[in-house]
Amino acid sequence: MAINRKTSSSLKVGILTITALVILMFTVLWIKGRSLSAGERIEVIFHDVNGIRPGSGVQMMGLRIGQIEDITPVIQGKDSHVKVRFVITEKDVEIPHASTISIQQSGLIGEQFLEVMPPKTNYLYMETQRNSTNIKPEQEIYMVLSDKLQKIGYVDTANVIPTDSTPLEFRTTFKTDNTLKIGYVLDMPGLILDKDDIVAFIKGGKLVFELKNGTKPEAPVVNSPYTIIEPMRISDFLDLQYKAAHSLTSMNERVMDILSDDLVTDIRESVSNINDLTQKAATTIDKAIALIDSSKDELDNILSQTTILTKKLSDLTDNINQVIGNEQNQQDILHTIKSVGRLADNTNKIMEDPNTVQMLSDLGEISRNLADISCYIDEFAKDENMKKDIKESVSNVNKLIKEVNENLSKVNSANDEEKLSINNAVSDAIITTKNLKKFSEKLNKRFLLFRLMF
Repeated sequence: MAINRKTSSSLKVGILTITALVILMFTVLWIKGRSLSAGERIEVIFHDVNGIRPGSGVQMMGLRIGQIEDITPVIQGKDSHVKVRFVITEKDVEIPHASTISIQQSGLIGEQFLEVMPPKTNYLYMETQRNSTNIKPEQEIYMVLSDKLQKIGYVDTANVIPTDSTPLEFRTTFKTDNTLKIGYVLDMPGLILDKDDIVAFIKGGKLVFELKNGTKPEAPVVNSPYTIIEPMRISDFLDLQYKAAHSLTSMNERVMDILSDDLVTDIRESVSNINDLTQKAATTIDKAIALIDSSKDELDNILSQTTILTKKLSDLTDNINQVIGNEQNQQDILHTIKSVGRLADNTNKIMEDPNTVQMLSDLGEISRNLADISCYIDEFAKDENMKKDIKESVSNVNKLIKEVNENLSKVNSANDEEKLSINNAVSDAIITTKNLKKFSEKLNKRFLLFRLMF
């Protein structure tokens, strides 16, 4: 019995010792950040871990999924870096390709942890005149990186929406009624783009992203399937704040130098003048409104008359269109144009005819001869009746010349049926002109004899 009791006591002590050792081992592993989990182990590289330690948690979208096992510095001069290895302790959790891994801190003095963020859908808004788009989900997205067209992601959604349903910043700038909304996912590790600096084009049947400023970024050089974001130390943050404050101070000093007392006074006077002008403009508008109200009946009458005039013009236009559109009217118009053309040709022939030219020359000579005769009669004849008869003859000849000129000027308005009568009249005029010429020559001879006698 004593032996059995002694064995039982040793067994209890052994079990207690083993249990304590196991607890101690787990405690040490937990303190060092190591885990006995058989989950996936991932190693990433940072250039600065900002004081994070083994044992720190790993979170995905705010949920703890593992912890950091080991942090190892690698000193290689300018290529020095830190290897961070962590383990996924949650079951059925996998880190997607191109996920973003960064070091975060819960609050200003809270513990640090490793944050894993899967690729998310960003949205691109573009003006469009169309009501639909040919861009399809899962369509690949390309971008020129390092002077080479490379795949950077894929389309998640693409549709055309009313511009009124877009965010306010686009509603105030877009001029079209429709907007193309593209939901996209970037799955190239290391590529970080600002969604506000991206524009999209269709080139060669491919959806291509470009930066608004036209620059072509370099392709990221990474040895990991994830996008690593380096942490920012508080000192770096404060340094940036100091630089920003210094720049703001310099800007304020320059503004104060520009805004001298004289300039401030001028600005105040300008503002006062603008206020006065605004008041006068308001008064003018009130008067204009009152004038419009008092002239409402006249304006209504004018609008009514304008509407009637518009209707009549519309009816006139319709009638003209009907006249022009009628085939018979078109043929008549063409026939008239051709007839006028032929008449013009015939008239030109008449005017160019040598007989016509000779006739005009004879008429001019007759006029000159009659003028000479009139002078001779005024000088030598004493008989008033004779002078009167000669003057009447000259006047009649001048009227004849005037009528001939008027008839010639009206030839262009004659029609084809009057052509024959015009030719006959010209022929008669030529004969008459020749007879008058002979008469004037005889008359000149007689008056020459008369002058010799006296």
